Amino acid sequence: MPNFAVDPGLVLFLFNALAAWPLARVCRRAGLAPWWALLVFVPVVGLVLVMGVLTFRRWPNRPARPAPLGPKPRRTA
Repeated sequence: MPNFAVDPGLVLFLFNALAAWPLARVCRRAGLAPWWALLVFVPVVGLVLVMGVLTFRRWPNRPARPAPLGPKPRRTA
């Protein structure tokens, strides 16, 4: 009987390869170099490290929120 078991390392590599391209696009939009996405291939801490950097870093491409002009006008019925 053939053995249909797949090596877990191969599955992890394929998942990381599929996740690297969208993650590179996210890094580019966040103002980082897209090479940060290659850290996904570091076995245990790679994805956590990249997500942590994206989470706690200020995104320069995000438009600033406009300052409030004052209190909202009251609605009348």
